[in-house]
Amino acid sequence: MGMSNLLQLTGEKTFDPTNLKIGKWRIITVFLSGLGYFLFCSRQVEWVFFWIAWFIYAALWFPFQGRHAGENPNWWTYFFMVGDVLFFVLAANIEHDILNNYSAMLILPLFQYLLRYGRKAALCYVWVSVAAFGYICLFHYEAHPARHFVVVVVMLLISYNESMLIQENRELRKQLFNLAIYDELTGLYNFRFFTQVLEKELGRSKEYGYEVTLLMIDIDNFKTINDVYGHEKGNEVLRCLGKIILDCVRENDYAARYGGEEFVIILPKTSLNEGHLIAERLKKRISKHPFDFGNVTVSIGVSTYPAPSTSKDRLIKHADRAMYLAKANGKNRVKVYSELSR
Repeated sequence: MGMSNLLQLTGEKTFDPTNLKIGKWRIITVFLSGLGYFLFCSRQVEWVFFWIAWFIYAALWFPFQGRHAGENPNWWTYFFMVGDVLFFVLAANIEHDILNNYSAMLILPLFQYLLRYGRKAALCYVWVSVAAFGYICLFHYEAHPARHFVVVVVMLLISYNESMLIQENRELRKQLFNLAIYDELTGLYNFRFFTQVLEKELGRSKEYGYEVTLLMIDIDNFKTINDVYGHEKGNEVLRCLGKIILDCVRENDYAARYGGEEFVIILPKTSLNEGHLIAERLKKRISKHPFDFGNVTVSIGVSTYPAPSTSKDRLIKHADRAMYLAKANGKNRVKVYSELSR
């Protein structure tokens, strides 16, 4: 299914964590604002242009970052933090001797704070540094041309470091998200996520008046495969069936590993007859897949909500009962619950 539908079902408010374009655009944005500052500022109005450039940058960038980086930052905090960093850089590099004596001593630790301890520690460091060198701008202002170059370089370094932190955070969120909802062996959703999705889909079915069909799938003679060919072959079968199921389901369907050698598929807005046809196609697709030890077959049970199944538990129970009847009648077949005697 689509990532947007998935995030909507899970209640996740973040954007797709695989989007890694932010760092590049962040660097470009900062570079352009710094270049504009370098080209158009003069000694009389440079501070005005400086703050205008950074206000535009912060106003345009940080809300964008909050929506797309999986965060909800207070962008004013970031804006003033970055402004204080550059204020300190300008103040500490007004004169050539200050540029030589203090840049390596004070600028480099700032990036260590950013990378190791985060933005809050870096902000405290910046405030202390600004307080220590504030007298430079207040009492002895003699501009040095090198400060323009330093501003642009430091802006790029800050942007690069922060974009790396955002990217690492995004990758970590993606890994945790996958561990929480996916079965590692088959690549399908896990049982916990299946129960959550089923409850929400049945709620939508009740609200909007459409049917939800459930397929319960069990691998025939799976214990024999494990006993004769070993658990590695059994795992290979599970992985292959997971891929086949993913290829067969539609975008809005949900396929999950129910447990052991059993799988389930939730088919929203699907009638019992439509679910039966989907199950038959899936059964044939699996039976035709070649394994080095022969073919593998499955038995599938089909049930539908709201009739005859009137609840989540009954829907699962009816699909499970139909699946076991399919196995009892010779395996490699599909049974729907409406065909059973009640």
